[in-house]
Amino acid sequence: MTLIRYLAVVAVGAATVPIAVAEAPSEYAGSAACGKCHAVQFALHAKTPHSQALRKARATDRGPGSRAQWAFGAGVKAITWVSQTGQETIAEHGLTYYTSTKSLAPTPGHRNSEDIVYRTFDPIATALRCFRCHSTGPLTVSTGFQIQPAELGVQCEACHGPGREHAQSGGASPIQNPRRLTALQVNSLCGSCHRQASDLDDERDWSNAWNVRHQPTYLHRAACFRNSNGALSCNTCHEAHQPAKKQASYYDARCNSCHPKITHKTAIAARSCSGCHMPKVAANANLKFTNHWIGIYDPSGKQLIPSKRIVRDLQPSSAKAADVIEAADPSTLAPVYAMAVAAHERESGPESPKAARSLSDYGLFLLQLGAFGKAEPSLRRALLIAEHNGDAAADAAREALALCLEAQGKRDEALELFQRAAKGHDGRVASRSFAKMAELDPDNAESYYRSALSAEERASGRESPRVAVLLHAYSLQLRARNADDEAEPLIRRALSIQQATEKPDARVTVGLLNTLGNLLEGRRNFDEAEKFLRSALALSEEKFGPESPELATSCTYLADVLWNKKNLREAGQLFRRAITVNAAVYGPERPETAADIANLGMLMNEAGQTAAGEALLRQALAIYENTLGPQSSEARFVRERLSAPMR
Repeated sequence: MTLIRYLAVVAVGAATVPIAVAEAPSEYAGSAACGKCHAVQFALHAKTPHSQALRKARATDRGPGSRAQWAFGAGVKAITWVSQTGQETIAEHGLTYYTSTKSLAPTPGHRNSEDIVYRTFDPIATALRCFRCHSTGPLTVSTGFQIQPAELGVQCEACHGPGREHAQSGGASPIQNPRRLTALQVNSLCGSCHRQASDLDDERDWSNAWNVRHQPTYLHRAACFRNSNGALSCNTCHEAHQPAKKQASYYDARCNSCHPKITHKTAIAARSCSGCHMPKVAANANLKFTNHWIGIYDPSGKQLIPSKRIVRDLQPSSAKAADVIEAADPSTLAPVYAMAVAAHERESGPESPKAARSLSDYGLFLLQLGAFGKAEPSLRRALLIAEHNGDAAADAAREALALCLEAQGKRDEALELFQRAAKGHDGRVASRSFAKMAELDPDNAESYYRSALSAEERASGRESPRVAVLLHAYSLQLRARNADDEAEPLIRRALSIQQATEKPDARVTVGLLNTLGNLLEGRRNFDEAEKFLRSALALSEEKFGPESPELATSCTYLADVLWNKKNLREAGQLFRRAITVNAAVYGPERPETAADIANLGMLMNEAGQTAAGEALLRQALAIYENTLGPQSSEARFVRERLSAPMR
């Protein structure tokens, strides 16, 4: 699908830089055209919540709906109202109608009933993504920067892709049929709105009940999905043209199609399969969602993460599906940003601060999508305008362009821009720029990290979580040159900041605990190291579930400490667990998995089980030779262990 139609060229001072401006694509036919040939599916779909996911607000709506512009949600669970409050702002109203209680209460994500106002064209596309997923076809910008959906609700082309050519050809031209997609492709298609899993499934706080509403993400975690060889997908249980079934017996039949002879060891009375293995979770006081992480749950627990795995050899998570049209993919919002750029240039002039900010928003949006080459012209123009106007936004513009250039491998120009950004007046920009310079210029990294810390402390305060992140990065740099004496107080200070933070980032905390535990082990302070590493292990289990890179690292580090303390039995159990986790995350034939196989082999040798130890070492060696090469340092290390005399 081609989005870019023509080029606009705007002069900025003495420089002229082209920037792509998009026309509204015309590949969509609209659901009415689909209904002419697919009348049965059209009539069925019209009764689904999907088709009613977005409408204009009515004067008869409750609460804020009477004065709102848009109503999001079909009302099966809730209705939230949204209004554009200016050329640059969209407000999500603070009260939502909840069907379960037939009452108004604070909107999810709101601390109270106050509205939350978003910038319409912020680079994250916070509000635009809501419109993108609750409507079908291209969004456009009308007079006054009003967002105009092409068709309200999730209609035919949201799943089948643009259909004008298919309709005009009488069905001769092919169109996407989700029933012919693989399970991974279906998960990706549905996940473009219901949230997709990452390749490694490591971007979620699995203890946050709100995340349960992201069904494809949770299904992707389930052993039933991972080990089904494509037999299980969203389509297995849900018919896209009909409302979701509510009868437990319907879903039980789906479970029995794969598990016809399951014998339970405990009395389950009349409970359904989904009632136990896909429990309902309260995302807030008014909303419940089905947990799609199929598993065995502790009835007395939070029912967010399965209490145990029933499959030992969990298949590794797969990469993002290819060759599937995701009509609601965020990249389809690029034309809206381009339209906003053109409109700001017409209204305010090509060298105005509004034009510069619009260009910056567009470039940063493309940057986060990974479209670095397309982002660069916008970011260059934004910087030229800001510098021409003497705008304070120039520091952030330099940082943004530097990030774009770094992503394209243009190191020298990126480093120079980071240096200029670091000398500006914006403390947070300076801090981030110094930290990036530490990555790009490792010979001077420690000096850059000290400058980054100083700038961040001035901008955010000494107890800011941002300071903790920088302290950790600085400590890792020190550890790389064996300066553990200097690194330790930095790590302890960072941990203290995390412990005092109201909502600390668990990933940062686990990283700090693992780093400190590993450092203390190197000093042979095994008891204190064990304390920190057991904390890291417990937090990893709580937040990230039974398999995550953080959990594998915690298992390995704690196993090393216990090995040193001659607790070989528990150390071996932890190495085995790390192997299982890494095999599930990365794959059984990957170097990450081989490292713990080798560790377990050496431990088995020390325990006197030399035959088993040698077999494990040979297994690790084969993986290293196949993935990293026979002469890799890892392969040589394992060969040395194999040739060493056994104790």
